[in-house]
Amino acid sequence: MTLERRGWVPEESEALVARIAGEVQGATGAALVGRVEALADENARIHERECFNLNPATNVMNPRAEALLSSGMGSRPSLGYPGDKYEMGSGSISSHQALPVSVEFSSEPGI
Repeated sequence: MTLERRGWVPEESEALVARIAGEVQGATGAALVGRVEALADENARIHERECFNLNPATNVMNPRAEALLSSGMGSRPSLGYPGDKYEMGSGSISSHQALPVSVEFSSEPGI
């Protein structure tokens, strides 16, 4: 199977996709997993050690916040208002979403 050029895609992007497609053609699943993991390691090295990111969304995350997101809370759908979710089993997420608002309304002024 060959990748056909798409006229609406910028040439630089098409060249990159074509080059990588050629590099991975015929690769085993294990080789592809290794490549993805190596790219993740390279990305971490670049953003955590080699540069200073001016975009706050790309800076190193607080380790506790990162652990919470990787616990599954950050990747599960949460449709609906807290306490009125469409999915079953999202009670703890509802409580988590309601917590900041509850703290705000229950705290003393100036705290």
